[in-house]
Amino acid sequence: SMVCECDIMVKITINKLKEVDLDKLSKFTYDVRQSSSFRSNERSIVTVENALKKIAEDENQIVINASTGGEIVGTLGVFTGLPHLAFINSWHPIVKHVNKKDVIAQSLIQECKEYIEEAGLGRLEATLAPITELLSETQDEYRSWYENSGFHLASKEAFMRADLESLSLPSATPSLPDGLKFEEIENIKNKELEGPFLKSFRHGKDRLFLDMTAPQQVTTFSYWLDRKKPFHRGSILVMKNSKVVGFSIVRPKPEGVEIGPVGVVPEYWRKGIMKAALHETINRLREDKVRFAQLEADLDNTPAMILYKMYGFEQVHTQEYYAWRVE
Repeated sequence: SMVCECDIMVKITINKLKEVDLDKLSKFTYDVRQSSSFRSNERSIVTVENALKKIAEDENQIVINASTGGEIVGTLGVFTGLPHLAFINSWHPIVKHVNKKDVIAQSLIQECKEYIEEAGLGRLEATLAPITELLSETQDEYRSWYENSGFHLASKEAFMRADLESLSLPSATPSLPDGLKFEEIENIKNKELEGPFLKSFRHGKDRLFLDMTAPQQVTTFSYWLDRKKPFHRGSILVMKNSKVVGFSIVRPKPEGVEIGPVGVVPEYWRKGIMKAALHETINRLREDKVRFAQLEADLDNTPAMILYKMYGFEQVHTQEYYAWRVE
């Protein structure tokens, strides 16, 4: 446990989430969120507590709390379970509306930076998602906390969704160029997929990926292509002989599926491969009666945005990623 020597005495403690008083943390989180622009009629202390209990099952979920006089005045959750990378929970820190709110928020972020540096991790990411019109003032507040703490804006993305039931696919099915074929992801190992994946993303327009070091990019590949988590049948690879030249990965979600990552190696760009792969993916999802598909795309990636809109994906909200690098 550490003490922040601000002009108000704030005690800062760092623990595994499962080791703290979740009743107390749930009440604090509920009270602060419900008295802010995050207010929701669907939120109750019970839903907050259940969510925290579920997150706390993971050993790598760390919570940094700020308290004064035994009362919590701020909290920040961070995940440290991957090599090289750590992730602050979306829209964290959560800070009580006190006159030193900015000081407390930035003290929590600073403690988090020091903690992940001591843990030997090289990058700390913070996500603001979802960003809606209602949250524009809150967004400014969080942006200032992160920028004042040495973070930079790494990327802005669109979160997009399609109702596959009401979707009308283009009448002509796009075909793969001669010599290319679709392959099931189960038939190709990650070691054969890693090279093409890294090549396509390192030459692509995903700013968040390009903002990472090479080892951090490999960690991201391993996370996205984790074979312990189920793929949906809509996941397909595009092959030239025995080599992967494109991919469209789909994971089941409680409310449908998530598409991504998707990519094509640079030598095969502008040959209609991505369109053919996405078309095949959506066909399979519809055959399996999947209603909703979601995906995330860099707002600066114009070709991807055009393609997704052509296939009925609409932007629901945006999200921002802030990053800090351990020098």
